[in-house]
Amino acid sequence: MIVTASAGKLAACRELGADLAVDYASGDFVAECESFTNGVGIDVVLDVIGGDYVDKNIAAIRVGGRIVQVGTMGGGRTEVSIGMLLPKRASLIGTVLRARPLAEKIAITQRFSKEILPLFDSGLVKPVIDSRYALSAIAEAHAYMETNANVGKILIDV
Repeated sequence: MIVTASAGKLAACRELGADLAVDYASGDFVAECESFTNGVGIDVVLDVIGGDYVDKNIAAIRVGGRIVQVGTMGGGRTEVSIGMLLPKRASLIGTVLRARPLAEKIAITQRFSKEILPLFDSGLVKPVIDSRYALSAIAEAHAYMETNANVGKILIDV
């Protein structure tokens, strides 16, 4: 399942194989999660937003589920309903690569190279590329990125 905020991105996510795609700007993704999972809840939430969505993520997660917070685009501070988290015996995990020691970053990169890159080589995992720009058009590429209209990566040819 995927939660996003535009009709174009919803369609793209469905085409990429999402079983459920919800527009969080116009829909209640917690209710959609409950309906989709027959009231069980989501196994894992990978959240780049944070902010007000933390409580919604807690509401959407199943008993024993996990919320992995990898970004704070919606704000780094929020109130969290511990009373909602505890009965679910769920984990709220925060992680970021930037703050890790160099040796750990190297180990993660090596593990990624060993375990994930072969999935790209075999075709099981494919990168989603939205657009390509020449280096001379980097301002245009950045302006496009700021619109948040891209689905996938924006590449710059150097």
